[in-house]
Order: sequence, then C-alpha cells, then structure tokens
Amino acid sequence: MDEISIGQLSYIPAESSQQHGLGDLDTAGIRLLGQFPRLGELTDVKHAILNLQKAAELTDDGHQSKPGRLLNLSVSQEPRFGCLGELADLNDATFNEQMVVKLSDDGHPDKPMYLANLGINQEARFGWLGELADLENAISNKQKAAELTDDGDSDKPMLLSNLGNSQGTRFRRIGELADLENAISNKQKAVKLTDDGHPDKPIYLSNLGNSQTTQTHFRHLGELSDLENAIFNKQKAVELMDDGNPDKPMYLSHLDSSQQTRFGCLGELADLENAISNRQRAVELTDDRHPSKPGYLSNLGIIQHMRFGRLSKLVDLENAISNQQKAVELMDDGHPDKPMYLSHLGSSQQTRFGRLGGLADLENAISNQQRAVELTDDRHPAKSGYLSNLGIGQHTRFGRLGELADLENAISNQQKAVELTDDEHPDKPMSLSNLGNSQKTRFRRLGDLADIKNAISNQQKAAVELTDEGHPSKPRYLSNLGISQHTRFGRLGELADIKSAILNIAVAVDLTDVRDPHRSGYLLNLGLCQESIFAFLEAESHLAAAISAFKEAAHLNTAYPSTALLAARKWADISRHGGYLSSALNGYRIALEILLRVAWLGLDPLSHRNHLLRERSENLGCLAATCAIQLGQLDEAVELLDLGRSVYWQQVSSLRSDLETLKEEDKDLVNKLESVGRKLDAQKSHDSTLIGEDQSVGINKKEVVGRRRRLLVSEWENLVEKVRQITGFKYFLRPTPFAQLRKAASVGQVIIINASHGGVDALIFGATGPIEHIPIPDIDLESLSKLSRNITTERPVNTSVAQQRNYVTRFLKPALRTIWDSIIIKIFNGIHISLADITVPPTRRIWWYPTGPLTFIPIHAAGPGRNSMGVSQLVISSYVTTLGSLLQSKGLVMKKHLKFLGISQLETPGESPLFQTAKEVDEVADVLRSSGWSEGDILSLQGSDATVSRVSSALDCCSWVHFACHGSQDHILGMKSALSLYDGHLELSAIASKRLSAGQFAFLSACHAASGVKDLPGEAMHLAAGFQFAGFPSVIATMWSIRDGDAPKVVHHTYRYLCRNGLQGLDPSEAATALNRAILHLRDDPNVTVDMWAPFVHFGI
Repeated sequence: MDEISIGQLSYIPAESSQQHGLGDLDTAGIRLLGQFPRLGELTDVKHAILNLQKAAELTDDGHQSKPGRLLNLSVSQEPRFGCLGELADLNDATFNEQMVVKLSDDGHPDKPMYLANLGINQEARFGWLGELADLENAISNKQKAAELTDDGDSDKPMLLSNLGNSQGTRFRRIGELADLENAISNKQKAVKLTDDGHPDKPIYLSNLGNSQTTQTHFRHLGELSDLENAIFNKQKAVELMDDGNPDKPMYLSHLDSSQQTRFGCLGELADLENAISNRQRAVELTDDRHPSKPGYLSNLGIIQHMRFGRLSKLVDLENAISNQQKAVELMDDGHPDKPMYLSHLGSSQQTRFGRLGGLADLENAISNQQRAVELTDDRHPAKSGYLSNLGIGQHTRFGRLGELADLENAISNQQKAVELTDDEHPDKPMSLSNLGNSQKTRFRRLGDLADIKNAISNQQKAAVELTDEGHPSKPRYLSNLGISQHTRFGRLGELADIKSAILNIAVAVDLTDVRDPHRSGYLLNLGLCQESIFAFLEAESHLAAAISAFKEAAHLNTAYPSTALLAARKWADISRHGGYLSSALNGYRIALEILLRVAWLGLDPLSHRNHLLRERSENLGCLAATCAIQLGQLDEAVELLDLGRSVYWQQVSSLRSDLETLKEEDKDLVNKLESVGRKLDAQKSHDSTLIGEDQSVGINKKEVVGRRRRLLVSEWENLVEKVRQITGFKYFLRPTPFAQLRKAASVGQVIIINASHGGVDALIFGATGPIEHIPIPDIDLESLSKLSRNITTERPVNTSVAQQRNYVTRFLKPALRTIWDSIIIKIFNGIHISLADITVPPTRRIWWYPTGPLTFIPIHAAGPGRNSMGVSQLVISSYVTTLGSLLQSKGLVMKKHLKFLGISQLETPGESPLFQTAKEVDEVADVLRSSGWSEGDILSLQGSDATVSRVSSALDCCSWVHFACHGSQDHILGMKSALSLYDGHLELSAIASKRLSAGQFAFLSACHAASGVKDLPGEAMHLAAGFQFAGFPSVIATMWSIRDGDAPKVVHHTYRYLCRNGLQGLDPSEAATALNRAILHLRDDPNVTVDMWAPFVHFGI
C-alpha cells in the first residue's frame, strides 16, 4: 500500500530575539534538505539533520516552535533511513514524532498531521521489525487523526486512505476480516470525498483497489466482484493521470497486481498479458535513478517468471532474470528491499536450473539467497522466507552433487525459518513443508526413521492444520505430504501410509487446474504411489490407475518438459511390464517427442550432454523400437529408433533445411529462418571455446553467450511454428516418416541391430519391399555391453607387441567371433548371403545401423576366425549415424570442379612424431595427379603450414580432403574432439559450424576420428559425423588408434581404387568399396592382425 506523505516541513512562528539564531539553523537545515531530492547528495541530509537537531535541542519543550522543529528533524531523518536502512534513523524519527504529538493539544490544528506522521513511522518500523505493537500503535494514531478531522477538511481523504492502508496491513498479518472491511470502508469514503480533478484521487482509487484485491485473496469464494471493482478503480486511477506524471508508473504497477490476481483466479492469459504490458510501461516510464525503478523491474521479472510457468517459453524466464538482475544492480546493499530483490532473482535462477540444468544457475541462486539472508535481521518478517528459499537451493544442490553438507545446511536453514514464524504467520505452512521435504531426503540418504517421522509431522501440520481448503498452495503441501507417506511405506510397508499418500495426492490433483504446470507433477506422484500399491497388492485396478495418471501427466501442455518426460517413460515402462504393449508404445512415442524439449538445442554443450545422459536417450529409442517390433509395427520401429539417436545432429540439421518450397509461400519468413539458423551455426563454435574457460573471468561472458544462444533458439522455434501455420506446411521439420527414410538405401540394404532390455532384433530393408525382421535370441543387452567394454576398456595404449597380442587374443577376437556366431550368421542366412568361401571381392552393399554397445564393436570385422570367411569378405560395409543424415547426404549435388586438400603433421608440438604422414599425403597427391587432377587443384599443407586458421579456411573451398595427423576424442564433451594441427586443435565444434557446398569425400587418417562418447553411443559425437554434417557425404575414419605404418597402406589402396577410372570417373559413393578392397589387400599379408585393419570404417553414401 502507498501512503500519501504528510511529513512536510513545518512552518516555524516568528522568533524572539534570543531564538533568532535557532531560526537560522532551521532555515539552513530546511534548505539542505530541499536540495536532496534534486541532487541526491546524502551529505546534504546529514548536515540538515545536524542543524535541525541542534535547533530542536536548544528549544525549550514549552516553546511554541518546539513541535515544528521536532517535526522538521523527523522529516529529515526519514530519507536517510530510506537510503541507508539504518534502524537508528527510523527509531529517532519515531521518537521525535512522539514528542511532537505529546507537546501538542488535541485542539491544535496540526495535531491530526502529527498523529498521522507518527503512525506512518510506526508502521514502517513494523515492516522492518515485525513487532505487532508498532502496527497497533500506528492504527491507533491514524484513527485518532481521522477522528480529529472534519469530513469537509481537505486532509480527511488522505487520513482515511492511510488509515485503511494500516488496517489492510494488520489484516494480512492477523487475518481478522473486520480489519479488511474497515480498510475498504475508509478507502471508499476517501474516494467519495475527493473530486476526479483532485491530484490525489488516483492514489485513493488505487489504494481502494489494493484492498479489494486483498479481499478476493482472502475469500476464495469464486465471487469476483471485489476483484472486478479493484481493477475498475485502478484502471480509473491510471486513466486520470498523464504519462508525464511521475506517479503514473506506481499506478500502473498497482493495476497489474490486480490483473495478475485475476489471472490466478480465472487463468485467462489476457490478464497476464495485460499485467506484463502495464509493468513494462511502468519500467519504461521510470528513470534508472528513480528509487522505485528496482521494484518495478523486480515485479516485472516476477510476472514474466509466472508466464514462463504457464507457457514454458524460455524467453520469459530469460527476461525475468535480466530484469531482476538489473533491479539488484540498481540497489545498494544497505537498502531494506535489497534482500527481497535478491531472493526473487535467486528463485528465477533456480527455475532456470530446473529447466536447463546449468549448475552455474543453481550456484548463483544459492549465492543470491544467501546474501538475502545475510542482509536481513532475524526480526524482519521476511527472514523466514529467505531462509526457506536458501534451504530449497541447498537441497536441490544436494540432489545434483550429493554433498551431505548441503542437505544438513538446508535442514538447518529451514528449521530456523520455522522457528522464526508463529502458526499465524502466512509463510509458516511453506516453511514446514519445505523442511519436511529436506528431512525426507535425509531419511532416504541415511535411513534414520526419525527423519521421515518428522517430515510427515511437519507436512501434516502444513497441509492439513494450517492451510485453508481454498489456499492456492494447499495442493503442493498435500502432494509433499503424500510423497513422504509413500517414502515411509517403502521402508515399513504399512498399507495405511500408501493409502493416505494416494488420498492426499489425489486431492492435490483435484484442487489443481489443468492449466497449472504443477498438476503434471502431482499426477506423476500419484502414479508412483499407484504403482507401489499395485506391486504390493497386485490389483489390476491400481495398475490401470497408475497408467492413467502417468498418461495424463505426460499429455498436459503446461507440464514442465522434464516432468512430462519422466511421466511418459513411467507410462511406457509400467505398461510394457504389465503386457499392455499398445499403451507402452504410445508412451514411448510421447517420451521421444518430449525428449527434444528436455535436451533442448538452446542448452550449452555440457548441459545438453548431461540431459541426454540422464535421460538415456538412445535407450529410450531402443525400447520404443522393441515395443513396436513386438506389435509388428516395423515401420514405426525404425522411425522411433531414428528419432532417439544423434539427437544433437538432428536438432542442428533442422537449421540447415532446404527452404526452397517455403520460399514460394513466404520469402521474408525464409530469410528470417536462414538468418537465425546461420547465427546459431556460428554460435556453436563460440560455445565450445567457452567450455573450460577460467571461471574467474568467464562467468559473465558465459552468461551473455548463453542468453544469446537461448534467445536465438526461442526465436527459431517461434519462426518454425509460424511456418507450420501455413497451409501445406503442417509437418515442417517434424520427424521423417519411414517411407521417406528408406530412400537412403537406394542401393544395397540397411541392417538395424536393435538391442534393448526387451531383446535383440535385426530389421533389414532396402528402398522398396517389406522390412524383414530377424529375432536375435542368443544374445542379450548385458552380454553385448560386456563385449563392448572388453573391446574399448581393455585396449592397451602405447604398449608392447606382446600386450597388444594378448588384447587381440583375449578380448577382440572372442568378441568378434561372438558377434558372428550370435548375430551375423542369423542375419546373413535370413537375407540369403552365402557363407561359403568366395574368390571374388564382395559387391553387396550393407549399411550397418548398430545401437547401444554395438556402436563400439566393429561389426564389419566380425567373423569365425581361423582365416575363414567373415563380414569383410562377404559384403561392403558402411555405417549409419541416422537414416535422416544418410538421406540428406544422398541428396547433395556434386560439383564437377574438384579441389583437394591434404594435411600432414610429422611433428606436432606436444605429440609423438608421425613419420609416415608426409609420405602418405604425398602419395595421395601423386595418385590424384596421375588420374588427371591439375596441380592448381591440389593443396598440401604440411608441418608449420598446417595451422588451425589456414586449414579451416582451406576447407571452405575443397571437395576432397585428407588428414594425416593426430586425432583425439573427448569422452565428456564430444564437441571438443579434435584434429591436432601445428598451432592447436581443429575442434569438432568448428568443423560442424561450417556449411561446405563443395564437399564430397573426407579421409580422416587420424586416431579416434570415429570413436564417439562411451556413455552416449548413439549420439555419434565424433569427427566423422562432424565432417558429414559440414557437407562431406562420404567419410572414412578410425574407431580407435592406428599405427603409423598401417595407415599409408590402407590409404594408398583406397585412393588407387577411387581413381582407377580417372578424374571424370571419381565417385565418392565408391569410398566404401574402395576401403573394402584396401582392407582385403592388407589382409593378404599373414602378419596383419585384425586390430590393424578393423578400426577403419566408412560413413555415408
């Protein structure tokens, strides 16, 4: 509520001769005080106080000037308190006002003003310390001021409105409806006594509207007349005031608060939009130097945060944090409102952490909440809320990092928050419920039954005893209580606990509107409880109830993506285990669609990786495919599997879509899409350079870059939605159907080997005809995982010949033999590939599409051993990252004029020498020349010439490229994988940011160029995939380290085959065949072992 200031400087009667010097002090003090609003110099206030204090002290209590001088002194102390927050100033001002009142008779014409001023200071001290006696005294003094003033007095409306403000404050503190009724009555009378032309009429209307809004909060009866009246009065207040009036922003802010309240009651988005519009205007009309600007910014951030909760548009959350950050920056630490702004900022940062998973957001949130606590006195009524919010942040960090100290600190802070509030305090239920959540978590960690008992006790009190039925937080408290009861059931098995949990959470669901984003969380919790009681009682009704709850939670449009994804997975998993395969398939399908919103393109690379890791993205696609296979829906099995693989590459590929058809419909929209897409492409390289940057200098830069990236992605998504509104473009950039995907296998066949906890299956198809399904019953996911671990983790590095021989004998060969016996024989028999010895090289083309642990096993090298026929002698092998990427590669138009770039690094700083690399590239160049390439089209960069910048620039115009250098795979951040050049690393992120229209073929004769990230096998986060994405449709690379002497042999025979028909006969789609022939030639040497040729693989056309 806003008080009308009554603390104007007092007129001092004419001085006697002995008092003349005191009048000079008064005059000097008043002059200095008058300068402060214009100049903002606190030294003026300080000197004014000194002068006015001396004048007051030297004036006898019986002198007629004494009350006026005390009043002037009080008025001078108030602005210093407002700036510095020093409680002593407020206490002194209040004491001086009390003396003014004491020294004045009731018949004195200024007595009402003195009483009202005293009441304002007492209420301000109540706001600072929370002592109810101060508020009681404030109301008593303001009441008396109003009673001493006739209705015809021009000050009467002001006194009534201020009295109503204090009564409204007491209502919010104690909850007595009589206070609210009296507040409204007094404010209505103030409005009635004031003409529309009076300059104070807007504030009386606005204050009346504030109380009417409060009444709506209190009643929760669905009777919205009070709220409608509040909005009407506040709207009128705004309309009565020009934009140039310095108070206009304040009235706009009051109006938007009521519109926000009506949104909370009715859920009409128009109210929220209007509230944001009014708050935005309030911000725009206010100079940064104005003391109210931080409040307007912070409140704008609050409502933008609220709209994010409704619409899940990240741009709202970004803007909320930006505005709240600015509010904090504009406010000194000594200001009494600084803690509130810090707490609001921390809450928004924690929300963004929950959405994006960036640990920096959580750390910043905790830091800001900690500062809010430290800047607030224990007696301040908001202290408990700040402590509780700090505890939430610490609890969340415990969930992320697992440090028990965080959990202990959370409980300590939340316990203190509870102790600082009595049961009548409106924040008490929240503090109890949050404390219970942390105690429940500690029980799960340490197993002490006292913790879960206390958690349930605290949450029972919060949800049932202290919270009215209509309170908006009632569902949350009930759900938290239910979760704790569910947790205790898991430990003790008491049926009463799980039944109570289901009842409480079901009520929470019933009390929550379908548009509320929290409803999905309550439904998820309800489903978990129903799942538990089903496992206990084995009653089908509980299984059906669990599936129903999970299903609804996953389908809610307003659900937070991570909640919806978990619900969809639970829906699918529990349905599959229960034998309801159709339901399970629907759940997996929804989960895969939601996955792209959880592992969002706007995330920084580390957060994106962590989300995919947590959600086990490929595992989700594999389970979905297994389910579809079991239902006989093979087309959909392929579609869902492809949707869950290489999520990052699929997302960024959408930025490079062919927009020619769309251009005919809306050229401007296409231009915007292309512009944003190119900016995001360029951003990827910038993101990578920030990873690992010194935290002391990089945080602000990372925040700026991250915000820019997230806003660009949000803009891109909005543009895509606009495209989908155009007739004929409803499915623009949606998953590709199988009928289109299968065109990737224009020659040969694709063989998918899908491995999940539900089984292992092969799906085989070409460009036409039905999909052939071959079950693989003789091996399971666990066995494949063990074989994959043996191949990857047991491989020696820089070891002796004996150690390498031991690895091949004990791990590599047995794994390849198992794959042959358990998988390949069944597949080849099923598609009629003869296993008999043949004397001619193979011609049949296969694109292997391995999943999960099979991704790290060289299927093309599988065989029975003992010089018998294996895969490489029977078929020509290539590998697929996704069918979508293979399809895109086949659609590239090959340019006729070819340029070759060869890179060799004999000695790379910090790396072991590669003595054969220069010779390797020279021999490639010789083969090209002999086939008709001109010297001007061959560029060879060796040693110090092969710098990162020069190689990167050369890539832009080359169609064939060969790298003979060191390579590295970053197993945490795949985009940091790199080729080692003379002055640094050419990283995958930099390669992927390119759009190379001339690219045809890349040979990456470098170690680990096709390794991938071990924890995310299906993501193909390696150099080979990066070159494909950049524009090279055909790529040869290596799965692991290769020997300096082996690579030149493979390279030589590969290029000899590719160039056999001269320059005009060059065809990058023959690269797989060329590699096959080179490997077969290498294997003719009896000294060549499988580990020497198996790493070489082909991707693409």
